[in-house]
Amino acid sequence: MKKISFLIFGLIVFALSCSDPGDPEKVLARARQHFRQGNYEKSLQDHIWFHHNALKYKPSLYGIRLSFALLDWIELGKKYPKAHNELINIRIKKTKQIKNKRGTLELFHDVKSINKYLNESQRTVALLKEMVNCDFELAKKCYRLTKDDLIAFQEFELCNRLMKAPMFIVRDMRKRLDQNIQIYKTNQWADEAHLKWTIQYYLEEAEYTLIVLIKNNRFVEAKKFLLEASKNIDIARIKEGLTRLRNKYIEN
Repeated sequence: MKKISFLIFGLIVFALSCSDPGDPEKVLARARQHFRQGNYEKSLQDHIWFHHNALKYKPSLYGIRLSFALLDWIELGKKYPKAHNELINIRIKKTKQIKNKRGTLELFHDVKSINKYLNESQRTVALLKEMVNCDFELAKKCYRLTKDDLIAFQEFELCNRLMKAPMFIVRDMRKRLDQNIQIYKTNQWADEAHLKWTIQYYLEEAEYTLIVLIKNNRFVEAKKFLLEASKNIDIARIKEGLTRLRNKYIEN
């Protein structure tokens, strides 16, 4: 009896270990290999597993999961319609959760990213509009993820409702800038590309904020915001970029 129990236990452990795909990066690489070989169903199953489980194993894959992995999945969907349909079903399920007030920032980010790579960002804007009525606090949190879409679709009034006060935006911008500059100075892996991204991000945040303020006739706040964003900045490229923004939105 003991031998049988031990054998059953061993089989269970073996089955569990076999069902665990392991390293999510290897799963994604395998999905790509299956795609190249024309094994589309196997590629799809790996993509589904990666999407639902990658962050449980490696939270650092957050960005890859919502960019390169989705792009691969969409390319698979062009060859294999079932893959496209599965991605749409995932979007539908997550959208319903959000509309039923069971959403999170991460869940919204999933839907926004799927929409982005399917060239359907208008769906993100429509969803955020619904969230304003059903879950306003979550909508405010999600604004930073979708302000580019809102501005692209000229939803300036909605931006005005959801955007933080300019003084808090400047505070967050400067904090993130200081953190990234420190990384650039102290980490070997942080090269000129990292610095370029840091500068670009700062200037993009400034421009998005200025657009919303100007489009909502908040001219005095726009000038104060730009002044605060320029204070104690010793990076020439940021100073030059802020001057261009002043000329474009304030002085024009």
